[in-house]
Amino acid sequence: MDHAIASTGAATRSLDPGKRRAILEGAQEVFLRDGFSATSMDEVARAAGVGKMTVYRHFGSKDALFRDMLREICGGTLVDAPTPPGATLEEELRSIGHAFVELITHPRRLGTYRVALSEAERTPDVSKLFYEGAVTPVVERVADRVAAHAPDLPAEEVRLLAGAYLQIVQGYAFMRLIMGMDREPDMAMFERQIALASEMIAARAAG
Repeated sequence: MDHAIASTGAATRSLDPGKRRAILEGAQEVFLRDGFSATSMDEVARAAGVGKMTVYRHFGSKDALFRDMLREICGGTLVDAPTPPGATLEEELRSIGHAFVELITHPRRLGTYRVALSEAERTPDVSKLFYEGAVTPVVERVADRVAAHAPDLPAEEVRLLAGAYLQIVQGYAFMRLIMGMDREPDMAMFERQIALASEMIAARAAG
């Protein structure tokens, strides 16, 4: 494993945002192609067109670089769209479901998910970071909308419904995709899963 190299205050101030961007793009290419364990900082530097020490000055270690790459890939505002006025809970959940499926089936994010799974035992914080970046914001968004439409539901029940919603939305279609059984997302299956999840959770929230 590459060891962290401490940065001085002067070095930190002189970091080049353009080189940081190039390193992150190079890291995405190499990590998704080779996986975490097989990736070297030398290979990342070559892909980014910079020196190895430049990579270390910006990120300090391979673990830190991988974490920042995950944030870059999993970041985004797919669940931050404004709620349409007058929408029912089922309509809102369908909208969130479509955004979530777009997130998890994006080739780059799908590749990152596979890398995170492969590294989960050796580096638990890798899969934790992916979960927090790609899943937790959606759970929180669903819980927020369920609570808004069903304010009398206990918070624990709201959280349970939000988690169940995402499990159904992912469902069989995502399992087949992540295991390589389907080369392309089965969007028709995802659509049915979104509809089922939205109908079930909205009905449960309505009592």
